[in-house]
Amino acid sequence: MGSSSGRAVDWRSFHSPWSITLDGKWPRGVTLASCASRALVLPCAFKIGGRLLVAMKVVVQPRAQKEKWSLYWKETMATKTELLDTFEADYSDGTTVADLKADVAKRMGWQPADQLLRLEGFEEPWELAIYLGSDMDDRSTLAECGLSDGATVTTVRKFLVAEGWKVMCNEDEDDSDTDEDDF
Repeated sequence: MGSSSGRAVDWRSFHSPWSITLDGKWPRGVTLASCASRALVLPCAFKIGGRLLVAMKVVVQPRAQKEKWSLYWKETMATKTELLDTFEADYSDGTTVADLKADVAKRMGWQPADQLLRLEGFEEPWELAIYLGSDMDDRSTLAECGLSDGATVTTVRKFLVAEGWKVMCNEDEDDSDTDEDDF
């Protein structure tokens, strides 16, 4: 982040009339979005419970990774990643990575990751959040991961497409393997 003069400033140690001290409640008419809109001149900072929180805009690049999952081999047979529409969102530097992933899932209309059912053998995480090539830990805050205003985060949600079983009905063999069009 920088000031209007182009100098880099650590806003976490910055105190000014723009800082707003809160006792657990947002002042009327003040939102993270309205605060972040001032970020070009000076980021808005909120002090909640003695902690200074800085509002930031984050560019989110969501991805949907579809994996053909073999029920027999219990492993991924093929992977296809879809690039979804990029969007900007307002977060505070105290937002956790888990909260960011939950917000992306909600915006995309996806089920929360903790409600997804796992197929036998699938042990990977359902979601990833990647910043500067590294996977971010769910318990870390955005500030702890090094994000600042204008940072770009790529999120990946995994979807499993079951593959490899056959259903026998009325002596007719109905192959229920997934076609390429379904994948």
